[in-house]
Amino acid sequence: MTAGTSDTLNDHFDDIAKALGVIEERMTFIVDTDELGDAMCQAVELGHRVVALQARLGLQCTANNVAALHGQRTIGQYVASRTNSRAVDVNQLVKSAKWLRDYPILEAAYGVELTDAHVKQLRKLDTTYQTHEKLRGDQQFFVDTAASCSFTGFVTACEYWLVIIDPDGEEPKDQLDSARFRIGKGRGGRGELTGECDAATAADIRTAVEHEANKLRIADKGAGVERTDSQRRMAATADLIKRGFARPDGSYPVPLGNIVMSQDVAEWALETLSGDIEPSDTVPVHPTNVDGRCELIDGTPIHPFLAVRALGLIGTSAVIKPANLRRYILDAKSRVLDVSANARRFPEWMRTAAQIQTSGACGTHGCDNPYHWLETDHVQPVAHRGETRFDNAEPLCHPDNQAKGATPGQTAWRDRPPPPRRRPRRRSQPPDDDPDAF
Repeated sequence: MTAGTSDTLNDHFDDIAKALGVIEERMTFIVDTDELGDAMCQAVELGHRVVALQARLGLQCTANNVAALHGQRTIGQYVASRTNSRAVDVNQLVKSAKWLRDYPILEAAYGVELTDAHVKQLRKLDTTYQTHEKLRGDQQFFVDTAASCSFTGFVTACEYWLVIIDPDGEEPKDQLDSARFRIGKGRGGRGELTGECDAATAADIRTAVEHEANKLRIADKGAGVERTDSQRRMAATADLIKRGFARPDGSYPVPLGNIVMSQDVAEWALETLSGDIEPSDTVPVHPTNVDGRCELIDGTPIHPFLAVRALGLIGTSAVIKPANLRRYILDAKSRVLDVSANARRFPEWMRTAAQIQTSGACGTHGCDNPYHWLETDHVQPVAHRGETRFDNAEPLCHPDNQAKGATPGQTAWRDRPPPPRRRPRRRSQPPDDDPDAF
C-alpha cells in the first residue's frame, strides 16, 4: 500500500477481484490442456478456501452483532439483503464455523484438506455425546483421510468409523430408524417428492396407493380419461393425504393451497380452454404487473390453465368440488386495500391478503425462511394499543416474530427501507461522475 492509504480487508478483496479479472480475460486464449486442467483444479481449491473464509467471517460478524446493529436477526439476512445470496446458505456456513470451534484440528484444516462438503459429512457424525467425544479424539484421522482419498472414500471411512465405535449397534439413532420426506421445487415450480422409510412402512404406503390408483383407473375408464399409471399413483397419493387431513365434515383446518390469479388472466384461460377465443402465441402473465399475476401464494409462477383447473373453474374428472374463491382488490403496486376488524387475531382472509402482497415471503429484508413458517404479526402490538387492521399487519416468519416480541414502534415491511445494496464488482468501473453509471 502507498503512503496515506488505508490497508483494509476490502482493499485486499479489491486486489483479488482484479486478479480474477485478469484470469478471466486470459483464459479464453489458453489452449494448452495441462495449463487449463491445472487452472481448473486451482480454481476449485481456491473456492474451498473462499467458502471457509466466508464461514469464519460470518462467525466473526455474528460475534460482533453486525446483523443486529443493522436491524437484522441473522447475518444471513444481512448478507442476503445486500447481495444476490440466500440467507439460509450463509447461515449454514456460520453454523459450520461455530461447530468447528470445538474441533481445533478440523478447524485448522477447513478450506485446505477439508472442504465444506467434508465438514457437513462430519457434522452428521456428531449426534451423541459418545460420537462427539470419539470425534474429538480422531480429528487427525479424518484430516489425513480427506487428504489421501476421494470424497466417496471419505464418506465410506466415516460410515466404517461409526461401526467401529458402536459395537452394540445402539448409537447413533439413525442407524436403526432412518426416515425422511421432503417436498422440494423442480423446474417451473413443479413439486419434487423425495424420501425413504423402513420396509414395513413402505409396504403399507404402496398397498394404499396402489389400491386407490386402481379405483382411479376404473373411474377413468368409465369417463374416457387417459392417464398413465404413474399419474394415477400421484393423484392417488394426493387424494389419500387430503382425505386424511380433512375434518369429519370434509372441511380442512387450514387452506391446502392458495392461488393468486388476476381476473384478466383467469378470463383469458377460461375463454381459451372453452374455445371462445383462439389460442395466442404468448401467455398474458407478467412478474410485476398486478393484472398479470398467476402464482401460488409463495410466489411460485404457475400456468393459468393449471390454475383454473386447480380452482375448479373448469370441469375435469379430477375435480370433486369447486375451490373457495375470494376476491381481493389490489392497486397498481400490488397493495391490498385496507380493511379493519375488531379482533385480536387477524381473520384468515386478512392473513391471506397480507401474504399475497409479499408473495408468501417474510417481511424481514433478506429472510428466506419457508412459507409455512409465516405468522401474521401486529406492527404496533396489541399490548401497546395496536389495532387488528390490515395496515397494522405484516407477515413474519416464526423466528423473526419471536425475536421482535412486543416491541412497539416497528416500521411495517411495506414502508421499511432495505439496507444499502452493494454494487457487484465489475472489470472496469465507470467514473463516479458518469451520468450513465449504474
